[in-house]
Amino acid sequence: MTAAATTPVAPKKEKPLLPKTLQERLKLEEILEVPATLDEYFELLPGCEYRLDYSDGKIIAMGYASLTHEALVGRIIYLLSGLFGIDGPYQVLGSNVSTFIPAAQAVHNADVVVLQGKPQHHVHQGKKQKISTLLNPYLVVEVLSKSTARYDLGIKLPRYKTLPSVQHVLIVSQHTQAVSLYSRTGRPNQWLNVEVTDAETGFVTIERKKLRLADIYRNIGEEHTT
Repeated sequence: MTAAATTPVAPKKEKPLLPKTLQERLKLEEILEVPATLDEYFELLPGCEYRLDYSDGKIIAMGYASLTHEALVGRIIYLLSGLFGIDGPYQVLGSNVSTFIPAAQAVHNADVVVLQGKPQHHVHQGKKQKISTLLNPYLVVEVLSKSTARYDLGIKLPRYKTLPSVQHVLIVSQHTQAVSLYSRTGRPNQWLNVEVTDAETGFVTIERKKLRLADIYRNIGEEHTT
């Protein structure tokens, strides 16, 4: 008696951790968190049409930015480009620049990054290609929304401070005219925090130059920032 032949079972295809297209992403919840390894995060990045963070063993996809948020990001890039100039050692970069945090084995995407000098990278060797993330931002900017404020202030801000290159972290409110500037002092692990809410005459100082609230918020999202 011969044993009945068994039909081989085709291996199941692994389901993607997250959708890669922005159109698919917009159909899902505002903030998505998916458990994953750092390797899985880097494997997902190529071809993904929206920003992804990696934090505490999870891939995090934030919600779609509002027009007010994007207008503020554009304004800050413009103002910082004027403040730092275009002929010196500084480069003002947008939100598609990912920053690697070695101390936390995390990857965060700030809204604006200023780089001083040559970039230094963390290079991850994936299965198909190498992926580089920035290690040495000089200044980091986050524009807060109600859904991201806790994450930006409670998780990302302390981690940015662990990078030796970071000298300033600028936090800009989207729903009220207020900014906070965290600046590294000459003492180890000591930072100076300046909070400004005077929309008419208030300013923060970066590299001995004034960044005025009136310039940041002028004609931007007045229904949300008053």
